[in-house]
This record gives sequence, structure tokens and C-alpha cells, in this order.
Amino acid sequence: MAIASPETPREARQPRPLTGRMVFAMFVAFFGVIIAVNGTMMTLAIETLPGTVTDSSYRSSQRFNQSLAEAREREARRWAVDANVARDGSGTAAVTISLRDAEGAPVDRISVSARLLHPVTRSNDRTFDVARTGPGTYVGTADQAQAGAQDLVIEVKREGETMYRSRNRVLLP
Repeated sequence: MAIASPETPREARQPRPLTGRMVFAMFVAFFGVIIAVNGTMMTLAIETLPGTVTDSSYRSSQRFNQSLAEAREREARRWAVDANVARDGSGTAAVTISLRDAEGAPVDRISVSARLLHPVTRSNDRTFDVARTGPGTYVGTADQAQAGAQDLVIEVKREGETMYRSRNRVLLP
């Protein structure tokens, strides 16, 4: 006749009793994982998409009628603006802008600026260094341009007055 000792395998396999301390530990672990995942997702969402289109919607609304009047003036000039933007493998983007007036003559005595606006992150916005290379032709480059969809913003000024402004979506390779 064999007598079972307290350390036989049969007794070792018995489940541990569920105690209040274990339930509390599982409760804390469960909600700790949920809070950690939500915190990580919230941080990533805020860093990648701030959600700000304009810094002050009130000020933007106050300038709306003025912007409409300026747009009508620009439309009345009937300038033909042709822009081409490309990005090479090193991330350098190049823009070529050609400006012609209503009669087809090159537009000169102006300053041209161009920017690439990333649709999600402002830290990825780039400004072109634009220079005149010929009659009505302006060329610029920008380093570290991101691939993908971006907004190309072109502004043409003469003596401080905005003569032309456009914003077009471009797709950079």
C-alpha cells in the first residue's frame, strides 16, 4: 500500500485558487493595456494630423470678401500660368513656372514664390528658391520634398500687391 506524499505530481496539478489579489492584478493589467494602446494611438494621431486648417477661422472669415475681390481681379488679368514640378530620387523638387499675360507676352517685373504644402504635416512643407531664368520663366528648387500628394502654392507679386495666387494638388514620385 502506497501512501501519497504532499509532493506527488497529482497534487501539483491542482489549479491555484482564484483570489481577490489575482482578480485585482488581472483588472489592472487589462485596463493598463487599454490605456497604453489608447495613449499611443492618440499621440500618433495628434503628431501626424493636427487638424488645423487655419489658425483663426474668425480672421479668415473676415478676409473672405477681400479674397473674393482679389480673385476677381486676378481672373480679369487672364494670365496664363503654367507650372511643372518634379522630384528626383534624392528628394530635391524642382519647379518651372511660365507666366504669360492675356496677349501672350511674358510677365516680368514681378516676384514669384512657390511652396509645397504637405496635406497632413506642416513640418513637411517646403519652400522653393525661385529665380527668374528668362522672360516670363521662373525656376526653383526645394530640398527634402516628400513623395506623394502635396499642394503647390504659387504667388506672384508686383510692388507688394498679390497679382496671382494658385493652389493645386500635385503628385510627386
